[in-house]
This record gives sequence, C-alpha cells and structure tokens, in this order.
Amino acid sequence: MKNTKNVLITGGLGFVGVHAIEKWNSEKWNIYVIDNMSSNAIHPEEINNFDNVKIYDSSILSLEKSKFNNLDLIVHLASPVGPVGVLRHSGKIGSMILNDLEWCVEVAKKNKCPLIFISTSEIYGFRSTKTYLKEEDDKVLHGEFTVRNEYSAGKILAEIMLTNIGRVDKDFKFQIIRPFNVTGRYQLPEGGFVLPRFAIQALKEEDISVYLDGEQKRAFTWVKDIVNGIYLTSIAGKDDWNEIWNIGNEQNEKSIKYMAEKIKDLTNSKSNIVFTDPKVLHGDLFAEAPEKIPNSEKIKSRLGWSPTKNADEVISEVVDFYRQDDLYKKF
Repeated sequence: MKNTKNVLITGGLGFVGVHAIEKWNSEKWNIYVIDNMSSNAIHPEEINNFDNVKIYDSSILSLEKSKFNNLDLIVHLASPVGPVGVLRHSGKIGSMILNDLEWCVEVAKKNKCPLIFISTSEIYGFRSTKTYLKEEDDKVLHGEFTVRNEYSAGKILAEIMLTNIGRVDKDFKFQIIRPFNVTGRYQLPEGGFVLPRFAIQALKEEDISVYLDGEQKRAFTWVKDIVNGIYLTSIAGKDDWNEIWNIGNEQNEKSIKYMAEKIKDLTNSKSNIVFTDPKVLHGDLFAEAPEKIPNSEKIKSRLGWSPTKNADEVISEVVDFYRQDDLYKKF
C-alpha cells in the first residue's frame, strides 16, 4: 500500500512554485517538479537538498508522459507571467498555454489523479467601473489586441477546455484557480512585478518609476496565503471539485502610488517618485493592467480560506527580502 502521496508541480521553480514546494513538502508529499528555468525565482537553497523533490530541468512538452506514474495530484503553475514577462512570447502565448494544459490533462487521466490549473485574474479584463470580481462575472476583452489580451484569452480558453473535459469525462477532477496580484519573498523584478522593482529602486536610491498617474488600484495578496488556498482546493470535499476559485485579499486594496510612497518611507530612501509612460520603457506591446479587486467569498465560505497578511505587512516583507544581505545590489 502506498503511504506517501506524489504531486507533480509544473513551474515549480517559479515564484509561486517554490512556495508550493515548501507547502507540499511540509505535508510530507513526494514532489516532482518540471521547470525550464525561463523565469525561475530566487529560491531557498534547501529546496535542492530535499530528499523528496525531483527536478526536471525541461519544458513540459519535451518530457515523455510515461515518466510520470503513481501521481496523486498535478498542480499546473507553469506559464509566462508578468506584464513585461509575457511580451517576449507575443504570438505564442495562446498555444503555449493550451499545449501545456493538454499535456497535463493527459498525464492526469493516465494517473487517474486530479489537476489544479492556475489561471489568472487577468481573464476578467478591462472594466470602466470598479467591481469586486466574482467567479461568474463576465470576461471583458479589450478592444485593442495586445499581448496581454493573448495571455488572458489563452487562459480563458484553457478554463473552458478544462470545464468541458470535466463535463464529458465524469471521472476527471479539476480545480481552476484565479489568483490576484501575488507577491512576497523570492519574487523577482523581471517580468514587471511592481513591489520588487520599487524596493530595489528605493534601496539603490534610484528614481521609483510609477506607471501613468499611479492611481490604479491593486489588492496584493501574500504568496503563502495564495498557496494555502491552492492547497485547500486540493483537499476539498467531493462536492467542491470541478470549480473555479478566486484567491485574493480585497482588504489589501491600495493605489500603486501608495505602494511607492510606502516603500520610500520604509527604506528611508532619497529616491524621487517619477510618473512615466510604460510604453516608453517597454515598447508599444506593453499594456498596463486594469484595476482588479477580487471577491473571494466563495473560497472563504466553502473551504475556510482566510488571508493572514495585510498590505503593509506584504510590502514590508518584500522590502526586507531585498534589504537582507544587500540582495538589491545584485540588480
């Protein structure tokens, strides 16, 4: 009889992935990781020394499905990420998302195990009025076709694909996760992630570059709260599978300008806060994100999830991470 469960985590050396490894390791699972190192995060050295972690340095599609047997769960995190990170995959993101998901579905079916697909809050699209977004809300595609559109449309189609597979195959179990503005330790500035970028700029006494007028709102959620939510969906009761779950902390809603000012204060920085057009920095393919504030009542009421860090605590963690051992000097 098998005593230890086995999980496959794709994108396991990415920012969220390393926290997922830590979570499933704490739950005493054997962990298989696929990561092509394209956007791997800074990660704790001890991950390399976990006896129960096997890492495949590879793209998903380069691996034979037959390598993976006796799996109890697949957590599919692998994906291009970040407002800047997606730009280099222009014209390819849609097919990347769908092809990788199809591979994961086939492996899940072969192993008769559930699949957790990490989608994105980007699928809610652009709205003219502030809305606390629920899972069933309409998805709004911006009139201008951008790389960001391609990313969100690919994720929407993946969600539809998974849902329909589950309707046809009654034995197939899945969960769809829509995380909102994840941040915390190990997140890199590459890809356009705002809190690491602000922290590094402030610590280096460089201008803190805020896109547009800085009034756009975000609700940053601590990465370990996100991962805990993902884990809760993996142990849900039988009536809570084949569902879509928002995971985000609406109480953390702050403007980008507020975050820049907070980081400048925390670092006692002499940096100037400057407002800039992101297209000047990143080119015409760049599109700034709309306001995305979650309604996470579903996962709170049905699975008992609750966020634990407020906005200022999350911001402080990122600053402390880059200040520790003068890490910011490496960027």
